[in-house]
Amino acid sequence: MSTVEDAPRRLRMDPDARRDQILRVAARLFADRPYSDVSISDIAGAAGVARGLLHHYFGSKRELYLEVVRVAARAPLGTRSPDTLGTPEAWATVVDSFISAVEHNPDRWLSAVNAGAPESDDDVAAILDEAREILADQTLVAIGLGHRAADSAVRAFVRAWGGFVQELTIEWVGRHRIDRERVRRTMLATLPILVAQVLPVIDGH
Repeated sequence: MSTVEDAPRRLRMDPDARRDQILRVAARLFADRPYSDVSISDIAGAAGVARGLLHHYFGSKRELYLEVVRVAARAPLGTRSPDTLGTPEAWATVVDSFISAVEHNPDRWLSAVNAGAPESDDDVAAILDEAREILADQTLVAIGLGHRAADSAVRAFVRAWGGFVQELTIEWVGRHRIDRERVRRTMLATLPILVAQVLPVIDGH
């Protein structure tokens, strides 16, 4: 007969450590399975916590997923000094971090960009759209245009370039028609050129 002593013991953590642990577990589950196939119960079980604690920290599965995306999207810029942002060095760092993330888990990336399938789930489509907005913000900062983040034309320009990069990476890790180094060189070269030569046209200059 089982006793209280036989039940799994939950490791006590301070709130910040527990929150980070839940985020890591959730990120792993969302990487391995589609968003719709991961439940709050799955995450709670894998993290060794009660469902109520997940709701306490994150509110809902959607909010937890969004926080996973936010953390991942901010990672490339890290804690670099603001003095280095907007420089070729900063842009190379962001590109290298992005490519390494795709290379580390190509299946996760292909799932995230929904390659080959429509975004039929409205909630997931909204999450992916917010992720693209976050990435647009980080890209604008990295190339020195953070002060223009509220400019709708500039945001449209960066998101359009992001669509090009998305397709480029699908050609790399999904269809294997281009290699990693060509993807890197293309990303490093195209956005600075577009900023210098195409953005002024959008601005009407």
